[in-house]
Amino acid sequence: MINEHLEVVGVAFQGIDEDSVENVGYVVPSSVVLHFLEDVRRNKQYKGFCHLGIECSFLENQTFRQYLKLDDKEDATIINGSGRAKRKKRTGVMVRRVQPTSGGYNILQSNDVILEIDRIPLGNDGKIPFRRGERVDLGGYITSLFEDDIVHLKVWRDGNEIDVSCPVSPVQPLIPSHFNNKPPPYLIASGLCFTCLSIPYLEKKHAWSDFYTDNVSYLLGLVNRPLKQEGDEVVVLAQVLAHRANRGYEHFFDLHLLKFNDIEVRSLLHLKDLIDNSNAEYMTFEFAPKDGGRLVVLDRVNNEEVTKEVCVEHSIGKHFVLGS
Repeated sequence: MINEHLEVVGVAFQGIDEDSVENVGYVVPSSVVLHFLEDVRRNKQYKGFCHLGIECSFLENQTFRQYLKLDDKEDATIINGSGRAKRKKRTGVMVRRVQPTSGGYNILQSNDVILEIDRIPLGNDGKIPFRRGERVDLGGYITSLFEDDIVHLKVWRDGNEIDVSCPVSPVQPLIPSHFNNKPPPYLIASGLCFTCLSIPYLEKKHAWSDFYTDNVSYLLGLVNRPLKQEGDEVVVLAQVLAHRANRGYEHFFDLHLLKFNDIEVRSLLHLKDLIDNSNAEYMTFEFAPKDGGRLVVLDRVNNEEVTKEVCVEHSIGKHFVLGS
């Protein structure tokens, strides 16, 4: 897409896959393309857009500000253009949670109020000055940066202003939005088909439509949960391929797996390791919720044989495919 001066201002990307609209598409702006090119130049590969890794509360409510003692002390008196003294109020947003895998972890704290970023004042609505007469979200400024860039923050903590520095980086979500053009991962154990929860999975289940099951509603509620540790995944029982060994469980699907043999399951790879290294007589699978969730008990000794029979019957070449 070019302007009247024959300059590239955007790149055609994709259309809207909806029955209610026609001839509507999105364009990737030139700033995003330039960021992509610079990212590749710096890192020899595309790292993605950076985040501070925090969840914030806006401070537009006066009572909220008083609770945080932001209005108890004013900043130093400044002199405006007319020579009159004027007091400047503190503004900013309060940190509610810092993602454990972000650069701000152990630097920023819950209830910190971010007042400035790189000497740019932050408004109570979470916006900073952009172009003349325009403001942009704090996140918009962070996405203009690159991995390992450092931002300098002025923070209100325990009634005092302090200066901290935080590295920024792309933050891996708990629920991936795609698999980088790789096949979706899966693991079959005695006919139980497990995968990791993803946005494509939820889209396939019509999670954002008007009608969805209680199980899908629960899974949808996990989308905004932070990633606590690199490699963590939400393991889901997608379906059960019927076999005499799993009789009674064939109607189980869209269930969040919490534990295998009383051990918390961290990922699909972790589940495979637990199954392969188990010496127990039985395999127990505990599903969410923690109290009152479904429990599946299967024979571990015959698991390998049953899994092979299920794969042969359904023409499945391999009983697992795991992501890199």
